[in-house]
Amino acid sequence: MFSLQLKTITFVLYFFIYKGERATVRPANASVTTDATLVVGYSEFPLATCTASGSQPTAQVSWHLGTLIDSVKVLTNTVKHLDGTYTVTSSLIGAPTVEMNQHNVQCVVRHSTLKEDLEINHKIVVHYPPQLVSVSPLENFSSVHGYKCEADANPAANFSWHRMHQAIPDDSIKVEGNRLYFLKLTPDLSGLYICNASNEYGAGFGSLYWHIGENMGDNHSEI
Repeated sequence: MFSLQLKTITFVLYFFIYKGERATVRPANASVTTDATLVVGYSEFPLATCTASGSQPTAQVSWHLGTLIDSVKVLTNTVKHLDGTYTVTSSLIGAPTVEMNQHNVQCVVRHSTLKEDLEINHKIVVHYPPQLVSVSPLENFSSVHGYKCEADANPAANFSWHRMHQAIPDDSIKVEGNRLYFLKLTPDLSGLYICNASNEYGAGFGSLYWHIGENMGDNHSEI
């Protein structure tokens, strides 16, 4: 009787230990976030942070950076919690630039519970004022001469037009957002036209010099 009871106790104890060992292996919950809006002009700042939390044992976190490999540095921190789980955070640190905007990076998480590395794609978004404002002729216009103003900006730029030292006559010139149409070809419309491209971070300017001579065939524009 005593022997049977001892075997029963041993079985229960073995089951408890085995169950406890299994509980020590926990997968990681992984995500990539950005703490704040990235704006050109900031000094070094966390561009993106990859977090692998709730794992046991600890997860390994790394990055695929592509062309950004020489532009950023990686700061990784590991914290062990009271319940024995770990949180690993890995941040990309760098000064936001226009060239970084829309650049894709991948956070790579490796853990014993995963059959293969977990890759999380993340697109870096950088805000900046209008860059490289340009004015160019519209293609395939027929009865009117049209020009468009374009600018590289994030968020997208708002556009407005004005004429140096004179108002833009509504009956001769039509303005639609970033486009300017000459409805008539008369000498009084000659002059310098300015396109203003702006967003919440700043403004940029492009220009068009329009000239038409007394001879109606003599017209040209300088951009």
